[in-house]
Amino acid sequence: MVPAGADEDGRIGIFGHHYSLIAGASMFLPREAATRSIYGERTFAPVVALWSFNTPSGLGLAWDFGAQRIRQDGPRADLARAGVGPRFLFADGRADVAPYVTVRGDVFVARLDRGAAWRTKPGANIELGASVLRHLVISGRYDALPRIDGVQLSGFSARLAVKVL
Repeated sequence: MVPAGADEDGRIGIFGHHYSLIAGASMFLPREAATRSIYGERTFAPVVALWSFNTPSGLGLAWDFGAQRIRQDGPRADLARAGVGPRFLFADGRADVAPYVTVRGDVFVARLDRGAAWRTKPGANIELGASVLRHLVISGRYDALPRIDGVQLSGFSARLAVKVL
């Protein structure tokens, strides 16, 4: 397999659009000290996503699909989310640096420990980021969701991912 080049539009075609596969890592920091004392100060997770490096500047849609596990040594919280919302790209995706902001409404499905019941909650997030040299994506975001069984799982995360395909 030949590595993906920065000049490519994307090797994955979906509904007439071309996407690249990006992979990297994210770090999540729970907002509340009580949550950090239960699940740990921070959680690292792999990132695999589709990304368009050839999107024109302006208003568009941003999809959000993901899952994470928040865990230190003992208890764990498992979350999955799906959502959509407006995204504003400040420069053409082909620019050396293409900053963006997006706000999404999400549906979260979460459980606070293995064997516990899954709970469905509404949520939202705001994300600020940029693609760099059509090969790298860096972002920070805040996820807000209501308490689940008295536990606040809202928090901040940072992501760094590189084009692999």
